Amino acid sequence: MRETILEISKSLTSANRMVREIFDSTDILVDQPEMYALDTNKFNNDGSYRCYEIRRYQVSYRVLEDSIRIIRIRWSSQEPREH
Repeated sequence: MRETILEISKSLTSANRMVREIFDSTDILVDQPEMYALDTNKFNNDGSYRCYEIRRYQVSYRVLEDSIRIIRIRWSSQEPREH
């Protein structure tokens, strides 16, 4: 992930800061995992796949019974893909 952000930002400092900001944004999911909208790019979403955007990066995650899994992080200017 850091390499992709570095490629986009062209700055190691900016890439490190963005990675930290993305990781920090996931902290709230522990207490409120269903606060974000369903992931409309997930094919046959059973309601456990959700996503949110932070500074033009889309974070897709899955809410499981005992954990939360980050599925992917992608630059939102990329063409959306179903997964």
